[in-house]
Amino acid sequence: MFFRKMTEKEKKSSEKATKVGFVFYMIALSVSSAYSFFIESGFNISFLILMVGLIVFFTSDFIFNKITG
Repeated sequence: MFFRKMTEKEKKSSEKATKVGFVFYMIALSVSSAYSFFIESGFNISFLILMVGLIVFFTSDFIFNKITG
């Protein structure tokens, strides 16, 4: 099979990498959105992607916490 069962150490490492990736994209899109907003004087697709991503993240986090807790 292509995927194998992950060990606890691999799960924790994967979770940390996911968090680092999320923070990177959030910062990169924030900087891009701010630059475009102040230089081009308007909203752009980067801002929309940032807001939708944050809404999806916090909504799914809330749902997963309700299901498991």
